[in-house]
Amino acid sequence: MEHYLSHGGNVYHAARTLSRDASDFCDFSASINPLGIPPAARRVLRSAINKVQHYPDPEGLTLVRAVSERHCIAPENVLLGNGTVELIYAIPAALHVRRGLVIGPTFSEYARALGLSNAQVTSVLAHPAGNYHPPVQAVLERMKPSRFSGSAKRRAPVEVVFLCNPNSPTGQGISRNNVCGLLEAVKRQGGRLIVDETFVEFCEEKSVIRRAVRDDSLLVLRSFTKFYGIPGLRIGYVVGTEKTLRAVRDRLPPWSVNTLAQEAALACLQDVRYKERTLRFFEKERPVFRRALERVPGFRVYPTSANFFLVELTGSLTSRQVQASLMERGFLVRDCSNYPGLHERMLRCAVRTSAENARLVKHLQHVVNSQP
Repeated sequence: MEHYLSHGGNVYHAARTLSRDASDFCDFSASINPLGIPPAARRVLRSAINKVQHYPDPEGLTLVRAVSERHCIAPENVLLGNGTVELIYAIPAALHVRRGLVIGPTFSEYARALGLSNAQVTSVLAHPAGNYHPPVQAVLERMKPSRFSGSAKRRAPVEVVFLCNPNSPTGQGISRNNVCGLLEAVKRQGGRLIVDETFVEFCEEKSVIRRAVRDDSLLVLRSFTKFYGIPGLRIGYVVGTEKTLRAVRDRLPPWSVNTLAQEAALACLQDVRYKERTLRFFEKERPVFRRALERVPGFRVYPTSANFFLVELTGSLTSRQVQASLMERGFLVRDCSNYPGLHERMLRCAVRTSAENARLVKHLQHVVNSQP
């Protein structure tokens, strides 16, 4: 059985379902940079093929040093992983977490990683009335130890809080100051804050990555997947204190990051023109795409700080119906009905090229207008 609804980006399931080639689909379900692989990375991948006859550098030191230079931190504060997911799964086990809190609705792997480490998992969910803005105040209230009249019982403290900033699938982010305020609240209870900054390249002013090198209570995750468009290579990293990273490293298998991933990621960091071109593209295309989506009847489009939009269907169609109809037409969108805190009329659409965005909107219009 295929569990294809767990995440976006499964073009292979769509291809098998409709007996078509994966290249036949335009994928709006995964929020990947539509400008494609950075030219520098593409060149490196062609030339580095002979290096695969050797084991990868187990520490990835060349890439680690490049990452540290990018963020003006020490190499000892950087640890590579086979995508951020490998690191997300290693962290609860490394920190011996018994009780974790997830700020949602958000990426499902935080809760799953906690559960596989036998940790109790609770969630604090954002609400539509606030555009699904991360509920920092509610989390702060939850972090306060509770006292019950007539007994000495106290609510067990949360040991780890997961925050995705900006968040997927809602696109909402919180300021650096608010993240730091949340961190202080978590620290007062003796816990740690894990901030997933997978999408923060689109709003760097929200990043707290430099704070992580001097605070044992903070870990920051970064990925090459979304901004640099290389999800198939699986590479990410975590920034923290040396002490904390040693514990996480002990939970990783040897050689988890392959040679080609290391070489491509290094080229991505060095391709400054690609980064600048990407930011200019999204500054121009994101508002255009939003206005186009808002013109589709029965569509409510939420604001975003990332490279995708959360859309609420206000008519009779469900997100699964829209997803299925679009898949028949060669377009993939993310059905968000399986996110705790969202409902059966929620979609996520990535921002792609101007032409692709226009084609998607055209087909969305047809899907909506053809309903009974």
